[in-house]
Parts: sequence; C-alpha cells; structure tokens
Amino acid sequence: MTTRPQILLVDDDVSLLQAIAAILDLEGFESVLCESAPRVVEFLRNLPISLVIIDIFMPDQDGMETIRAIREQWPQLPIIAMSGGWRSINPETILETARALGAQGALEKPFDRAALVAAIRAALPDS
Repeated sequence: MTTRPQILLVDDDVSLLQAIAAILDLEGFESVLCESAPRVVEFLRNLPISLVIIDIFMPDQDGMETIRAIREQWPQLPIIAMSGGWRSINPETILETARALGAQGALEKPFDRAALVAAIRAALPDS
C-alpha cells in the first residue's frame, strides 16, 4: 500500500483551507489543516509532512517568519508560499521574498486547480 503525501496547509482563512483540501483529496494527497502559523512547528514535529503550503499574511505570525522557522529545523522540507498581496505591496514582490527565504514555489491568490497541482508536482516530483 502506497501512502499519500501529507500536505500541511497553513492559512487563517478556513474556507480557503477547506477548498484547497478538497482539491488535494481529488488529486491523491492528504491534507492537514492549520489555521495558526505558530502551530506549524508542532504539526511538523508530530506528523510525517511532505510539503507545507503557507499563506504569507496571517494575524498571529506571518508566513515569512514561519518559513524561516521551518528552514532552521527542516531545511529540506518543500514549501510553497501563497499570497494575494497586502495594501500597496504586490503579490509578486511578496512571493519573491518568500522564495529568497526558502520557499520552492509560490502561488498568487486567487489561483486555480491547475496552478496548485503544478506547484505541488514541481515541489514533490515523486508524487
């Protein structure tokens, strides 16, 4: 029996998490939903996570800080950042910064199923 890759989805928007999880289920992945960036390390310590997809702007801790924390403890874990921008900062600039911090991929919100799956397949080539 082959195990499905577990993807940790991190965003404070529960509706978006559920929508992404539904797509991932159809694509053969398992999803773990996390609404709070500070809990990411706890999930990573306790579950066999294959990939993290994380929003950049969240109220309790931003994604950039979380990406740095992940890189410190799990330098090889694939990360995909997602953002719709913030105030006067466009999403491309934000996502480029996330890549510089160690995210392998980036998704500009809103994104479609094809873009999501392509980013995951690029980050997890064996899936």
